Amino acid sequence: AGKSTFVQCITSYLHSQNPPQPPYILNLDPVVTHVPFEANINIRDTVNYKEVMKQYNLGPNSGILTALNLFTMKFDQVLELIKKRAETVE
Repeated sequence: AGKSTFVQCITSYLHSQNPPQPPYILNLDPVVTHVPFEANINIRDTVNYKEVMKQYNLGPNSGILTALNLFTMKFDQVLELIKKRAETVE
């Protein structure tokens, strides 16, 4: 509880700096349908939580864990995106 609000506060703070320091944000919550900030990488773009539940005949908690496990299979791609972004930041 409060994770999205926390990230929103940090994001707002970083954008308010002079000069602005926009963060690179990853949303790793496969269930959340709306976040009050723009995520650079969103697990929901890769893994459909409800489809995972249907495909594997899982309940909500197991569906979340399985969606996260499936996402980790592509984490090397996530790390490459982060590395590219790091090259443009001081």
